[in-house]
Amino acid sequence: MSSDEEKGSGKERRRFPRLSTACAIRVRPLSGVNLTGDGIEGMTVNISGGGLRYKSDAAVELGAFLAVELRLPDFPSPVLALARAAFCGKEGPPFEVGLEFWWVGWGDDSAQQAISEFIKTELRTDGDT
Repeated sequence: MSSDEEKGSGKERRRFPRLSTACAIRVRPLSGVNLTGDGIEGMTVNISGGGLRYKSDAAVELGAFLAVELRLPDFPSPVLALARAAFCGKEGPPFEVGLEFWWVGWGDDSAQQAISEFIKTELRTDGDT
């Protein structure tokens, strides 16, 4: 496919399907990040195998690294991830924050698979309605 075809197609060119779903998260700062205390709790706006978007009362600096604890439905333990802030809305609060996963599943090789299976199940469910 030529670059002109790609530009004109209007298709989303993301590597991972994205779901608009709410999952409980806790975002904790790593050194140099300006979030207070043990971080903040929130809910995702959407999630994919490559990252997530959430709403926050605190702005996050672009490029900052954060530890994320994600609670998926039907998954007994939280998924832990290292993520980088890919964007933060300029208007807020609340701020829309986008995180790109850099590493998922500290000490648990099934974590990335759990996210993938959750998204596949949700996509199949959405297609059945």
